[in-house]
Amino acid sequence: MADKAKKESTAEERSEAARKAGAQKRNDKAFAEAKAAREAKAKAPAAAKAPAAAGAGLAVDGEWGAATTKALQKVLGVTVDGVFGPASARALQSKLGVTADGDFGPNSARALQAHVGTTQDGDIGPATVKAMQTRLNAGTF
Repeated sequence: MADKAKKESTAEERSEAARKAGAQKRNDKAFAEAKAAREAKAKAPAAAKAPAAAGAGLAVDGEWGAATTKALQKVLGVTVDGVFGPASARALQSKLGVTADGDFGPNSARALQAHVGTTQDGDIGPATVKAMQTRLNAGTF
C-alpha cells in the first residue's frame, strides 16, 4: 500500500513539474517573440511606426516591449527598467490578486486577461497586450 501511495505521489510530482515546464515554455516563447518583434520594429522606418496615444504614450500595437513594460512598472511602483522579471511579475500578481511567486504562468495570465477584459485562455497574445496598452494609456490599469 505504501508503494502505491509513493507511486501516486511521484506521478503527481511529475505532472506538476510537467505543467510548470509547459507554462515556462509558453512564457519563454512569448517573451522571445516579443523580443523579435521589438527588434524588427526598431529596424522599421520611423514613418511606419504606429503613433503613440495619450497617457502612457504607448502605441497600441499588441507587442509587449520595453515601453509597455516600463509603463506597467511605473503603475506597479517597481523599478522602471523595461525588463519584466520576477519583481515585476510579483507586483503584477499582487495587483491581480493571485499568488505572488514571480512565476507568471497561465493562472497569472488568466487573471491579467480578466483584469483587462479579454478572453481568459492563459496565453498572453496581441489582444491581451492591446487591451493592457489601452488601459495603461488611459490611466485605468
